[in-house]
Amino acid sequence: MRHGVVVGIAVAAGVAAASAWFVSPGGRGLATRLVTGWVAPQSDDLALDRSAEAAGWQELGREFTGRIVWSSNRSGNHELYLLELPAGRLKQVTDDAKVDFGARFSPDGTELVFMRSRRDWVSFRNKDAWDVMLLDLATGAERRIARRGYHPTWGPAGDTIVFARGGRVVEFDLETEAERLLFDSESLTDGREIWDPELHVDGSKLAVAIAHHGAIVLTPESSEYRRLTDHHVCQTTWVPGTDELLWMDASGNGGTRVMRGGADGSSAEVFMDLPGVRSHEYFPTLSQDAAWMVWAASEEGHEHDRADYDIYAWRVGTPWQDAVRLTYFAGNDQWPDIYVD
Repeated sequence: MRHGVVVGIAVAAGVAAASAWFVSPGGRGLATRLVTGWVAPQSDDLALDRSAEAAGWQELGREFTGRIVWSSNRSGNHELYLLELPAGRLKQVTDDAKVDFGARFSPDGTELVFMRSRRDWVSFRNKDAWDVMLLDLATGAERRIARRGYHPTWGPAGDTIVFARGGRVVEFDLETEAERLLFDSESLTDGREIWDPELHVDGSKLAVAIAHHGAIVLTPESSEYRRLTDHHVCQTTWVPGTDELLWMDASGNGGTRVMRGGADGSSAEVFMDLPGVRSHEYFPTLSQDAAWMVWAASEEGHEHDRADYDIYAWRVGTPWQDAVRLTYFAGNDQWPDIYVD
């Protein structure tokens, strides 16, 4: 047998073994993490149950009037989709070859801030390859406001945008286009990786998740901070009208649960842990009146832009099992936000 043939057989066998490992239960998590940085998730021919979605929208529309936005690859690429309720209209609001996700409504509900990748495919795990974008929902006009920004959220008055850039948290003034440094992880937390910065509505406190350090609440003016957890958490977000936070904790049914606790570290309780098999929760956010929460949950899989997450909505204070499932797509629906009219 010729050497080239031997090599060809060996390569083919290696590819087959690797493919089997990628889909095997034992290797799924690590293998997916290795491939996700290089290969975009495929959404062709994946199941989409439109009748089940319409039924969920109708059910929620009987109680809720407003809009919900999320990112989905149901059209082949991750774009932003806007659901209007009670009408039950779903509209694709971005159309770009790059990846769009992480959208947040402005305080008046008229604009979205979101992330767009700087290349056609960028994994969520790559935090340095995104630009911060604004979208006017009335006109569809887009504006890039910052290069190499990650996880943008609105400042308290709606005239600034807060985002991460490397190990720093930056506040961008929409009128003057000036940037102000709010937090530098190099000087305060030994350069640890940061996630999910968000200013309190009064502007006096900044919530940040720190890799292998936990959630912290920082007073930007003094650079003093309080550590709320002593273990790794992520996706910190303020509960509107309070000094409390939500964050994701790596425990509970399905391996994750949404926690709620005070910014002074005085309390922590389980806020949402879906019963049943679809209980790997992520991406929680609350409406501006704190009456509703939206998030995504999967049955298995963790990768933010690849796992089979679907979107849920829940009226705060009602039984967990009353949450309404809004998407039935076998691809990836993630990073929702909600606005009450």
